[in-house]
Amino acid sequence: MADADTDLTDLRFVGPATATALRAAGVSSADIEQKRVDHETLRDAGVNPGVAARIRREHSLAWSHTAGGDLSHRAESVGGLGEAERDWVAASAGDWESQDVQTETERGEDWRSDESAWREQSAPEPVTAIEGVSSEDAARLADAGVTSVRTLANADAERVAASLGLDAEQVAAWKAAARGAEE
Repeated sequence: MADADTDLTDLRFVGPATATALRAAGVSSADIEQKRVDHETLRDAGVNPGVAARIRREHSLAWSHTAGGDLSHRAESVGGLGEAERDWVAASAGDWESQDVQTETERGEDWRSDESAWREQSAPEPVTAIEGVSSEDAARLADAGVTSVRTLANADAERVAASLGLDAEQVAAWKAAARGAEE
């Protein structure tokens, strides 16, 4: 770690324009190194979003130091989320500290069935759910890391087939079926 006199431009991913914006906002290299700033602060200082994300990752900065912070924006910008997941992330921006927390006893047994239902719904669907994928096929696909319908839907069919010695057309057909199942 550098000393407090380190210039901002000596930090990885901080160029001259970013350093100028950070200095104008009163942010020093020590603030970044000691994690006194967050992604939200970088963005508020006028740092380019991509650069702010790189700086956040490189220096392990938080997204925000305020409860909820930038979660509604994150819900909109994170790729791969379904509508329900986006709603959940956005709803998570609430004030967690002011909410009453119930113990397991106070919640009763209902929470266990809710959690069980959530786990069941969240469990990955095995590739055997795709018509034509046998247990033996599933075992071979697992050797390539393809264990769920979602993974199969996003797999490179030609690479999977080549690495496992399977027929490329067959793997492509399974992938197409998996994509249809994902919709």
